[in-house]
Amino acid sequence: MRRFSAVSLILALVVPILFLWNDASAVPAFARKYHTACSTCHLAFPVRNGFGEAFRNNGYRFPDSTDEEMVKEEPIKLGQDSYKKIFPKAIWPSDLPNMPTLGFLARVGASTFKENGKFSNSRLDEELDIFFAGTVTNQISYIGDFAVGPNGEPATLGRITLLWTFKPGITMAFGTVGFPERFDIISTTAGPDDNGFAAQMPNPNKGVELRLAGAAGKNNSYFVVAGLGRNTQSDGAPVFTDGTGVATTYDANGSVNGGNFGDTKFVRATFKIGGNGLLNGSGGVLGNQVIGMDQAITIGFNYLNSSDGANAGFAEYLPGLSHTVYGGDIMATYGNARAIVQYTRFSEILDNTGVDTGKRNALSVEGDYWIYPWLFGVVRYEHMKDSLNGEYTRLIPGIGALLRPNFKVGVEYVNVSKLDNWTDPFYSPTNSWKLFTQLGF
Repeated sequence: MRRFSAVSLILALVVPILFLWNDASAVPAFARKYHTACSTCHLAFPVRNGFGEAFRNNGYRFPDSTDEEMVKEEPIKLGQDSYKKIFPKAIWPSDLPNMPTLGFLARVGASTFKENGKFSNSRLDEELDIFFAGTVTNQISYIGDFAVGPNGEPATLGRITLLWTFKPGITMAFGTVGFPERFDIISTTAGPDDNGFAAQMPNPNKGVELRLAGAAGKNNSYFVVAGLGRNTQSDGAPVFTDGTGVATTYDANGSVNGGNFGDTKFVRATFKIGGNGLLNGSGGVLGNQVIGMDQAITIGFNYLNSSDGANAGFAEYLPGLSHTVYGGDIMATYGNARAIVQYTRFSEILDNTGVDTGKRNALSVEGDYWIYPWLFGVVRYEHMKDSLNGEYTRLIPGIGALLRPNFKVGVEYVNVSKLDNWTDPFYSPTNSWKLFTQLGF
């Protein structure tokens, strides 16, 4: 993180845009495999469109048995198909991706924060995310990522997931598991950061899950994910921050010990009314590239239970553990507009000694409007209240643009209208402006 003047803030964002405008033409792993644009599966990375959901539910393959004809980079065969006939006296044949399966996401963001009545505190953040994904034969898939931070910080593994698709719509996943969050479109740091969704569910992080997707009648579809996991790999106890930025290993009972593979149980179920099917996309052809083409209502329910306590913090430094968490969400799309409502209730918020400080209620409401397929506006409302951290309300409007299918820029403003009884000295919601660039290659 660097400090700099307002002029430097502007130059830091404008210069990268000028240089990347003509060079931002490369696309990541799956786009290389199929020789197709990122917008085939994404509205604005990482948000998937209807076809992208079907692609994921088919084990990261094209739906309706069209995968083989859509692949442009043929895999390298490992063994002959005839080996299948003499199995187990031969190793079952496999294949290797013909092209490198690495992808890169370069992110540069500039922020300025309001202090003492004026915007005087600015910073520049940069990060390189390296992700890898691919398929092996017609059943095995893998996806993962790690990040390289600024100022010589070491690379950090974010996730790695191995998937076995028994058949389209039935997949077992191992490794990094959890709830597929409703990512905000504007921010380049969606998820567990200081502008993450207050209503997001805790994730078990490591474990195993079963994913089921399919049709429910002619125009409806469903998706269910259920699994077991643990909150951390450190001494069998969940890791969370206690306001100092240093991870502790106390569980919900104030003990360093405890926790196991089945510490956390979770389930998410959704029902989609209308729109593209969650298994067949838009009929197996190149998916919808405009949000208005997928007019639907999706209702979701979430549940998580952790005997040792799951990390309840949605921000990087927000403390708290919870045994039981419920959540619900509704997403509706019509024309060029999308609306998402998320509500999460934490049955208890425990401090780092295991004391129950009370419940947490969190609400997120977001509305998106696509002026053009490459230009969109977003407004998000956030409210969170618990006895351990306090209460806040904020409104975040923004606008973003896909200057190229793999190059996104945008600006958002965070307006904190209410901040009561806030106790964390290391993180506090504050008014701020944020500009960002994001390039995938």
